Amino acid sequence: MNEFYCYSTTLMHFLKANGLRYKYVKRHKRTGNRMWVFERTGELSTLLDEYDARKAAAKAEGRIS
Repeated sequence: MNEFYCYSTTLMHFLKANGLRYKYVKRHKRTGNRMWVFERTGELSTLLDEYDARKAAAKAEGRIS
């Protein structure tokens, strides 16, 4: 089973807003931080590329640092 571990709340909300649902939530063994586990699919890869492009554009425009 191929899984994607998402440690970003912002990314998790982006993925959910675009129709993906995480499989489960767990805590990272070493850090104790929460992570959302998604099934790795073509749709997930496409959305991750879109998220990265939007984030880069926002940085280039100075909207985020």
